[in-house]
Parts: sequence; C-alpha cells; structure tokens
Amino acid sequence: MNDAPTPSLPAGTGRPTAARLAAFWAILLATPLVLVVLAVQAYYLYAYLTLPAYYCGSFADLDAEIGWVLKPGAESCIGGVDPNTGETAFEVPVFVNADGARAASTDVPTAQGGALVIGDSWSFGYGIAYEDTFAARLDRDHRVPTALFASPAYSGAQALLLGRRAVRAARPEAIVYLELGFLWRAVCTGDTRPGDILKPCYWTGPDGTAELVLPEPGAVLSAAQMGRWPGGIVGAGGGGLSYFLVSRPLAKLSQFMVHAGLASGFGDDFAPVAPEDELTAIRRAHARGLSDLAQEAGAPLLLIDPHGFYQEFQPLPGIDYVDGDTWARAVIDPAEALPESERSVPADNHYGPGIHGLIADLIATRLAEVLE
Repeated sequence: MNDAPTPSLPAGTGRPTAARLAAFWAILLATPLVLVVLAVQAYYLYAYLTLPAYYCGSFADLDAEIGWVLKPGAESCIGGVDPNTGETAFEVPVFVNADGARAASTDVPTAQGGALVIGDSWSFGYGIAYEDTFAARLDRDHRVPTALFASPAYSGAQALLLGRRAVRAARPEAIVYLELGFLWRAVCTGDTRPGDILKPCYWTGPDGTAELVLPEPGAVLSAAQMGRWPGGIVGAGGGGLSYFLVSRPLAKLSQFMVHAGLASGFGDDFAPVAPEDELTAIRRAHARGLSDLAQEAGAPLLLIDPHGFYQEFQPLPGIDYVDGDTWARAVIDPAEALPESERSVPADNHYGPGIHGLIADLIATRLAEVLE
C-alpha cells in the first residue's frame, strides 16, 4: 500500500477558464489582421522610401475648402530621381508669393491686369524652374502680366475653387485653364451625398445632375491632427511619412468601400470611378462652373482642351474654346522638332521648357484675338 501523497498541480494550471479561452481565440483570430496591417505598413513604407520625387520642404498649407493651397511665402524645391540609376534627374526651386501664387521669388507681387493661370502640375511647371513655365514665358516673351495659381496633384474642382479666390488678387483680363485630364481627380460616386472627404469632388445625385461637394466644416484640419491628409497633398511636399503610413492605407480602405457600394466618395484619388452617365454629368457641371467663373470675373476664360472633354457642351458664355486640332497644330506638331531636354522633364513625363514656350505662344495668339 502506497501512502505517498498525491502531488498537487501548480496554482493556475488545469482546465482553462472562460477568460483564458476568450483571450486565446482573440489572439488567434487577430493574428491574420495584424499580419495584414504590418504588410500594408511595410508596403507603404517601401513606397515612401522609393518615392521618385523629393522636396526641400512642404510648400502646401491645409485648406478647409480646397484641401490644400500653396503656402504663402514658402521657399522650397522639387527634385526627381532617375529610377534606373537612383541619381538625381532634376532639382528646381519653388517660391510662393504672399498671395499663394508660384513666382520667381517670395517677394514678387502678384501680376495684375493680365492673365490668371489656374491648373495642376502641368500648368504649375512640375520639374522646371518658374522662369521656364508657360505663365512666365507669357509674361516675359509676350508682355502679358501673368499670375500662376496652380498646384501639383490638383483636381479640376480644386483649380476652379482656387480660381474664384485668385481673381481678387490678379484682377485678370483673361483666365487660362489647361485641361489634360485632371478633372477626373474630382470624381465621387455612391448612393448618398459624400460626407467623409478631405478635398472637393463632383457627385451626381438621383436626378442625374452633378454638384460640387465640399469637405465638411473643420474636417480637413481635424483629420490632419489624426494623421489623415487630403489625397494628393504629397505632390506639394505635404504629409510626409504619416501620409504614407496613415493616409494612404485609410484612403484605400475608403475607396474599397466605395467600389463595393458600401459608401459614397472617391473611388480613386487620380482616376475616375463612376458610371459613364455620371462622368458626363460631371464634365457638364464643370464646364458650366468654368463659364460661371469667367462671368463672375468679367474676364474670358481660355479653355484649352486637347482631349475634347468639354467640346460637346460648347459654346458657353465667357468661354473661348481651344480644341484638340488647334492644340496639335500649335504645340504637338512643332514639339517634334525640339530636343528631348526641351520636350520633357528628365526621368518624368511633364512638359519641358520648350513645350511650355509653345503653349505660351498659343495662349498669346488667342488672347490677342479675344481681347482686341
């Protein structure tokens, strides 16, 4: 007979409690989600580290209505990296004057009584010095005082809204708007009017009419405090690392919800995601918005439209329309004779100084006809 005492189990062992089982299953189920989050963060960290552009500092200011504007008084630069060699392909200075226009220096006053240029990076002159932009060439070569209010990554809606402000500073005789497809960055879709947006967009309601929707009051600034920035602001040097690690993943999640029909808003920051009838309504609404801007400013708007986005809606009051054939004769065809360095920015597809010169010539010719 063995009278040895039965060994007791250490405290805390034995049958798992309900709390322990719940914790075990929570960890097990959360592990795939954590791995997905880490993978997404690694992807966007890689995107940040391999971005083919760099900036000497942000030249963007958050804006409650437009998302962002150029920062008054900013001194910065834009540089590009050759993806094949990893070497710097270009670096150009960026100066913003007190009114928020790109200029030759921060203390240059906004040109008045001539042309007001509104647009995106193609009008801003991405990758070239201000002196080489078609706005500066129009001023220098054709004696037309020109104010350049444009920002990299802008949408057509942002350019229109900024134009409404800029006419007060520039008091233009004419407005210039070059459309190369940046309207499509302003497309929202969905069954309900979008609310969670950080930059303006066009949304088509149940009656088939597109309206320009602005961010909710205070939304842009409060979102930035949480690390969310308007899509595209990195093009103006804004956002930094938080833009990639917070803004982009959240934007992609939101866009997935839009694609799935679970939310209204942007399906993409740069490409149009909407049915064709909605895109037509948006083009019509924007064309009318440009017409309204011209009439409000009391200045004709030169609408340069190489791809025919707005041709079917012409004529419109206040609009001087430049179609694709005119563009081809004045810009595309003569550009073939230019050296490569004059046609495009190194390691980039934006227009080089030579094409900007051709655009300035086209604008000067049309303005002479319109304003005579």
